[in-house]
Amino acid sequence: MGDDHSGAEGHEPRELMELAGGLEGLRAHLDDFYLRVFKDPMIGYLFMGQDRERLVERELEWTASFFGAELPYQGRPLRKAHGAHPIRRGHFHRRNQLLLNTLTERGAPQPLIKAWMEHSASLERAILGGAAHIASCERTSDE
Repeated sequence: MGDDHSGAEGHEPRELMELAGGLEGLRAHLDDFYLRVFKDPMIGYLFMGQDRERLVERELEWTASFFGAELPYQGRPLRKAHGAHPIRRGHFHRRNQLLLNTLTERGAPQPLIKAWMEHSASLERAILGGAAHIASCERTSDE
């Protein structure tokens, strides 16, 4: 991932990482986001039995890498990680709405919100399936 991504409104990925407040700022956004996800009446049940802290760390790695940080993603390919769960398009869109709410309420800068939401939306096919031909979504930490 890293340098092959372009940011929103002319922002380079590394600039987006700075707008997020570095790794600690990004982690704070994700901690808040996953607290909301786990409590959400529409999608929270999908996360029952999941380790919230582990999910925060995997998403931190994935998102930080997109934002240009030198942090390797240690998780499974997205399609494999989500394939065993009954995730539907409405669940995916609800998740993204919760992310937007989190970033907005936390006062994240608009260029960061725009880039993050575009990135998140671009993962729909990988999360919902049918993305075997999208190489970047099948990449693992050992490649």
